This record gives sequence, C-alpha cells and structure tokens, in this order.
Amino acid sequence: MFGADHPEAWVPERARLQLDLRGGEIRTIVWATGFRPDYGWLQVPVVDEKGRLRHDGGVVDGPGLYVLGLPLLWRRRSTFIHGIESDAREVIDHLAGYLAVRR
Repeated sequence: MFGADHPEAWVPERARLQLDLRGGEIRTIVWATGFRPDYGWLQVPVVDEKGRLRHDGGVVDGPGLYVLGLPLLWRRRSTFIHGIESDAREVIDHLAGYLAVRR
C-alpha cells in the first residue's frame, strides 16, 4: 500500500498550550526563515530528482497528500501568513472533493 512503510509519528504526551514568558524559562526565540525544506523523511515517492515535492497547487502526487506555504503555490503571496488563506481555500476544495469520492 502507498506509504505503508513509514515511521510512527511522535506525539507529545501533553501539548503545551500556553507559555509564561515572564517566568524566565524561555530566554531565546529562533525565528527560522530562509531555510531549504528537506522531505527526505517522507517514505513515499512524491519528490523529484532535486528533492522538491511534486505537486500541482498544493495537491501532492500521492493520494490524500496536500501542502501549503510553498513559494508560488497558487499566488505570489503563498509563503506569507497573510497570503495563505486563498491557497488554503483551493486546497480545502480539492480535499473535500477527494474525501467525497472516498465515501
């Protein structure tokens, strides 16, 4: 089956929903930008020879796989928080159709 041989996802026992920044536990925040994605952990054949996801507007070349936030997904602003809403709507529309067929 497609993607059957994959490592089990790590899920924290208890999600931390709030942080008290006044308590002194957190003194540094690293805001990571300008990185290159690495999809090597995906155990499904959905990357090209350069290691990029094969997709069309966020619909990945694998059943039920979708992405958001990649450059020029549907629009120039796809990688920005304020620009992802339109792309998310496109992906959600496709996903809804995909799920309707699988019922």
